[in-house]
Amino acid sequence: MPTTESRWADSQLIGTRVRSVWQWQLIFTFSVVVITVAVGVLDVGLLATPGFLFGILVIVIASIATLVTPWARTPKHAAFVLPVVDIVAIGFLSLSQPSLGYLWVFPIAWVATYYGTLEIVSSLAAVALMNLADPAHWDFSPGVIVELLIVLLALAFLAITISVGAQRIRAFRALASNQARRLATTVERVQSAEQRVNTVFDSISVALARIAPGGEIVSANSAYRALYSLDTQDLRFPVGGAVEYSAFRGRALAPSETAAARAGRGELVDQERLWLFDRSGTWRALNLSIRSSGANSIGEETFVVELEDLTVVSDAQREAPQATRTIAHELRNPLTAILGHADLLIEGDSLTPSQRDHVAIIESASERMLTLIQGILTQSTDADDLRARFDTAQLVAASIEAFEPAASAASLTIDAVIAGPLEVDGDEFRLRQVVDNIISNAIKYSDRGTLRIAAAVDDDGWVAVTIADEGIGMSSDDVERVFTPYFRAQTVQEGGVPGTGLGMGIARDIVESHGGSITVESALGRGTTVTVRLPAAGRGEGDGL
Repeated sequence: MPTTESRWADSQLIGTRVRSVWQWQLIFTFSVVVITVAVGVLDVGLLATPGFLFGILVIVIASIATLVTPWARTPKHAAFVLPVVDIVAIGFLSLSQPSLGYLWVFPIAWVATYYGTLEIVSSLAAVALMNLADPAHWDFSPGVIVELLIVLLALAFLAITISVGAQRIRAFRALASNQARRLATTVERVQSAEQRVNTVFDSISVALARIAPGGEIVSANSAYRALYSLDTQDLRFPVGGAVEYSAFRGRALAPSETAAARAGRGELVDQERLWLFDRSGTWRALNLSIRSSGANSIGEETFVVELEDLTVVSDAQREAPQATRTIAHELRNPLTAILGHADLLIEGDSLTPSQRDHVAIIESASERMLTLIQGILTQSTDADDLRARFDTAQLVAASIEAFEPAASAASLTIDAVIAGPLEVDGDEFRLRQVVDNIISNAIKYSDRGTLRIAAAVDDDGWVAVTIADEGIGMSSDDVERVFTPYFRAQTVQEGGVPGTGLGMGIARDIVESHGGSITVESALGRGTTVTVRLPAAGRGEGDGL
């Protein structure tokens, strides 16, 4: 029989020590109560025997002691007294009815579960003594000896089986605990390594993002998150504002044309120019590359989006023509003066032939330089006029597509009616800003209902874009001041919705610079309607007003 330390060394084997002591003793007591009831029904006379009554009394006293003793503060082996007392009590019960000796299974199982070899042997010795306490066994006949051996061997076999099983369970628990500690250490190391990798990842100045199939951003470094104003807790939702464009102040890209969407479809791109209008209102020239980064944990191929900020270089390139014109213009004036004075010297009579030759060389060189400067000024064009003919219907449709996720998140339905084409001569980028600002306000200040957007040619032949929401609305006084810089409606201030109060004023300036008009109609609790009217392509700005 293996020698092991007390199972009480592991208080979690079957719960805490107190609960385990109560469990074993009360199960045993319940079994005795059931037997007592059965005896009372089947053999009333047995209840009157002294041995039976004394055994029941001992068990009851032991059970009461079990409930009142603070086992958590007693020595680990103190609870061994209980199964020994139970063995003695069963011995008295068996004096009245030998078959009640089967109850010795309970205390022996208890001892084998929590204690070692010495306790088990002591318990079996107590069983042997109580078995021999019967005067009928004092003759030590062969039958008595055989019966005692059978009882002891059966209980010993039971004790060994339970002890070995408990030992294996304890070993398994120790192994599991050890493996759990190792796993925790491994997880901690992995997290530490991941943190170091993320630190290095975030320190890279180039914006990097790993994209899963479908365009989902799996991870992004700090440069990418800052560039697109992404929520650090959920990369799926931008904090606001960053829009990709095909060119500087050109066409805003549809959601399906963005860098993340292209990477989600598996497109590979190398050194492609991309323009971004970020949350702060700054244009950024980016160098886009999309490369494969291998499969993820479920076997799906992922891609890395790499965006290098070339804004400084691009700004320098765009400013170079203006700088060239400025320098050329500044050089032309002194050269003209040099040529004029050289002509005066040549026409005069005060120069010697040698001096006249030198002045002629100066005049010739100045004329060549002036010719070069005139050529530079002729080739340089004014790049500031970015107006062109475009389709307002496509502009409105692209803006709606960009704001559909935000509207869906706000539980708003967009009902759009667009009758195109609606051609307008103007700055497409600036007018897209106007439409984006109005739709953004409609979503921001609405928490229900439908957002209705219409774009068509009105009865006067003008291109009209109408955006109507069912949000909080404004009072008539607030409507009159809605275009005032930094003004915010009372309902907005009370609702705590963030904003600067500059958007509508800027929108009006842009629309009026195109010869158009913008009007606002609103009622408290009923929503707001904003109408933008622009002269259609080919008509005068004042026609039809």
